[in-house]
Amino acid sequence: MRITMQSPRFQKSPSFRIKSHLSNRSISHFNITTRTARCQYNRHWRRAAEDGYEHHRGRVSARCFRFSTSTKNRTQETSDFLNHFIRANKPSQSTVDYFSSLDWTREVLENDAYEMVPFFSRYGIEHTGENRFFARTVNTDTTVPHILALRLKDLETPESGISRPRYQSAQKEIANLATPEVVCLMALGEDLQAHPSIVHGGFQAVVFDEAMRLLILLHQNNICIPGPRDIHFTATMTISYSAPVIAPSNVLVRCRLVRREGRKWFAKGDIIDSAGKTLTSAESMWVTAKPFIGS
Repeated sequence: MRITMQSPRFQKSPSFRIKSHLSNRSISHFNITTRTARCQYNRHWRRAAEDGYEHHRGRVSARCFRFSTSTKNRTQETSDFLNHFIRANKPSQSTVDYFSSLDWTREVLENDAYEMVPFFSRYGIEHTGENRFFARTVNTDTTVPHILALRLKDLETPESGISRPRYQSAQKEIANLATPEVVCLMALGEDLQAHPSIVHGGFQAVVFDEAMRLLILLHQNNICIPGPRDIHFTATMTISYSAPVIAPSNVLVRCRLVRREGRKWFAKGDIIDSAGKTLTSAESMWVTAKPFIGS
């Protein structure tokens, strides 16, 4: 069974909705003001790139802001926020011990091609409410008691517009996911059941969404330039349910970036069990939001 979800938020831009309530005279003023702000924004970060990021860091907080997941709370996060996050947070030792105690998950941890990173969505950001669902709601002994993420050490971000040839076989696509760029070990508890002993299909979509989000953040961190933090949204996701995901159980979620085109990111992932069987697979397109400017 395949399920496709599409977000409606990209059908019309925010400026379109604003303009629909303005008179012709107001629209003219709106366009001039928007262009002026955008030019000031571009000039500021061009100077930052020329003079050095550290010199301009103090001015970022005063002039350039980026919303996190809430439009009510603007955060002063910069484009390299993920580096600071990874340095400041370490995976839980109890989680590391848990997955180290299982034979098949221990093999994943001992793979020298990967290194552990904190699972971003597991850390709630109090002043914005970001990550609250995975940090609180499903952070219990009967939902998702343990999550451990690993990234490929030699993570290479493709240039925009470059993708694999269309004639590439499906077998090669599957083989590429055998060397994923992000893997997540997850312990799934009994409270995630929909049908008896089966994880709810909607929650499986959430698992893909959060794992692919980490994938996009890591790739964005590879190519970011000095400036405010970039925010990414899921635009579409297609899910194929091949076999039941059992609860309680331990699974491996693996993801890989297929290509990127401008502000669009295309990713694939799957959920596999301890025997290496693919249970669920997904494809998604993400979009990087246009810069938000405020004062």
